Amino acid sequence: MAGYNSIMIRIREIIDPELRKKIVAKLAERRGCSAGAIPDWFELDDADYVDLLNDMKEEDPELDPRYDPRM
Repeated sequence: MAGYNSIMIRIREIIDPELRKKIVAKLAERRGCSAGAIPDWFELDDADYVDLLNDMKEEDPELDPRYDPRM
């Protein structure tokens, strides 16, 4: 596709420490390694990042923006 630049997200660029930890854990699970084996400089393209977030959302309903604990 001409002119398409995939956005890359480095693990260290994820500001929320809890989210970063969850992303690393999920990525390690997918790759069959320990979370410690995933370096901070590891890059995910935008599609992989969204896939990880969607997988996490399915496992933890509180990550769904429509989640309301009052209901």
